[in-house]
Amino acid sequence: MRKEASLEQWQSLYEVAIKLKELKPWEHLWDMDLIAILLPEYEEPFFCSVMGKAGECNAIGTYEGLEHIQGFYYVVDNPKIPFSQMVRYQNNMMCYFGNRQELQSKELKIIKDLGLKFRGKNEWIYFHSFETGYAPYTLEQSQVVKLTLVFRQLYMALAALIEEKVKVDFQEGNILLRTFEEESNLWYTYETPNFIPPRIQRKITISDELLVTKLAKNEETKDEIELDTLYINAVINDKTLERPILGNLLILADRKSGIIIDQNMLSPEDNLTNNVLNIFINYVMQKGKPKTLCVRDEYMLDLLQDLCDRIGVTIKVNEKLKVIDSFEKSFSMRGF
Repeated sequence: MRKEASLEQWQSLYEVAIKLKELKPWEHLWDMDLIAILLPEYEEPFFCSVMGKAGECNAIGTYEGLEHIQGFYYVVDNPKIPFSQMVRYQNNMMCYFGNRQELQSKELKIIKDLGLKFRGKNEWIYFHSFETGYAPYTLEQSQVVKLTLVFRQLYMALAALIEEKVKVDFQEGNILLRTFEEESNLWYTYETPNFIPPRIQRKITISDELLVTKLAKNEETKDEIELDTLYINAVINDKTLERPILGNLLILADRKSGIIIDQNMLSPEDNLTNNVLNIFINYVMQKGKPKTLCVRDEYMLDLLQDLCDRIGVTIKVNEKLKVIDSFEKSFSMRGF
């Protein structure tokens, strides 16, 4: 159950965020120049990316754990993925240094209650939590506490870097690391090679051999189809959920005719694997085996590769899916 942070907890976070703003780290770092923070209270590292040097909004993104930072790299390595769909890979906490009109009433109230005053462009500090399937939302208590701990050490790491007490060759792929050593009871900040492993494949294997055999016997067609989840420009407020969700459709489309064959609305609580397999299996049972199945990324490939290999369907990764992406554009133009 979601628990809101106390005013005192928000105050601790804002105090260190203001100190970070005074450092102006976006004048020194690119968004790919990562800082890793190892907190003794948590098992996995936190990775921080400073944005703003390239002219985009000034912000600091914090990614908890190796899986979430891999989503960051996936977006970087696959620039052809439509901007509207990049949210599917974003799981992080964002601290923005923006303008007053960007803030929601709840965020403005927190600032007012804290007695803080911000003036001017890129001076207003606010925080959003990003989680796959959900709309950006205000941090909950555990996130406020967590980010406060991260930012305190991030401030020390950035100060050391900016003051040139430590140097990092980011262009060689190294990162800045700040870690606590229990034996000496001291914090250390130093350059280290990037220790983020490649994306872990999670291929799904179908155990129902009878079903696989039945699907394999279906007639082969010359059809080319697209299958993907599609985030649409719609925020859904469901009272049964702790935060608003993003409209998300699971779509099956014919690549040649441009027709949407099937679609299902998904929520973050739905089992994605089951839904993806079911919509594809139903298609094969009714229409036969397509010549080609196109998916957007390796994450979807993991769900379908085993089944496609065993029934004789070619599966390809295309960052752009022309029918599904065209549907998304038309949906947005209608003002939903």
